[in-house]
Amino acid sequence: MFSHIKDLQFEAKPDGPDAAFARRLQEILGGKWGEMTVANQYLYQG
Repeated sequence: MFSHIKDLQFEAKPDGPDAAFARRLQEILGGKWGEMTVANQYLYQG
């Protein structure tokens, strides 16, 4: 049996927007060497 609780582990409210951090985070997730890019490369190389 599975149970799903849709609450955050902790409350993290930013003081304000941070464009530099958003740019870095976007690069990590979907940039040239980001998570999704590397995963797709591994899948298609095989």
